[in-house]
Amino acid sequence: MNKKILPIVLSVVIVALIVVGALNYKQDQNTGGLSKEEAVNKALLYINENLMNGDVDASLVKIYDADKNSPYYIFQINVMGQLYDSMVTSDGSRLIPDIRSAIDLNQKLDAKVDGNFYLKENAEIIQEDGKPVVFLFTSSNCPHCVWEKPVMQEVINKFGDNIVYKQREDTMDDQEIYNQFGEGGVPLIVIGGKYYREGAGENLGEDKEKEYLTKYICELTGNLPEEICNQ
Repeated sequence: MNKKILPIVLSVVIVALIVVGALNYKQDQNTGGLSKEEAVNKALLYINENLMNGDVDASLVKIYDADKNSPYYIFQINVMGQLYDSMVTSDGSRLIPDIRSAIDLNQKLDAKVDGNFYLKENAEIIQEDGKPVVFLFTSSNCPHCVWEKPVMQEVINKFGDNIVYKQREDTMDDQEIYNQFGEGGVPLIVIGGKYYREGAGENLGEDKEKEYLTKYICELTGNLPEEICNQ
């Protein structure tokens, strides 16, 4: 799931991984790469635009010396006074922040839209009996869920049998949907698999929250019912 934008904590990459990874990658790499400055700057831009929380920026400390034909460039960044080493492939396509993952820098992330929702482009709409399904995942000990549930229910009631509504609280039902769109928190709203948001809309206020929920649900119902969607 190319999903939500989160703060990162980068790990120092184990030297053995660098050697093994470099050898494996070198077998398939294209001959034309970026300069180390270009590749590292692309990685840094990606980190700040997609992995930081907006209040904190990563700054470049240094780029380590590398052989001319190296498949990786190793660089160091500063995040809130902490120094981290990371790697980017010489063609600028892969960021390797730790030993567990490689991030595709060419992959388009889901766009953030009104109401702090995320939009999954070209999503296959989740339907049941030909109707879009709206999910609300909550927990009984979540105060933000207490705020969100009645607001959502009021909006849902306006759509009648044009949609299927599933509130999941303290249950494993539809866990595969939660795992696809959630990051571990609640409430989680999933509107037909096209729009999703983790977190309540308290900062927006009830009126704006209802407006955005109605807007996105109307899009999936084909503007039905008309008296709600065409106001």
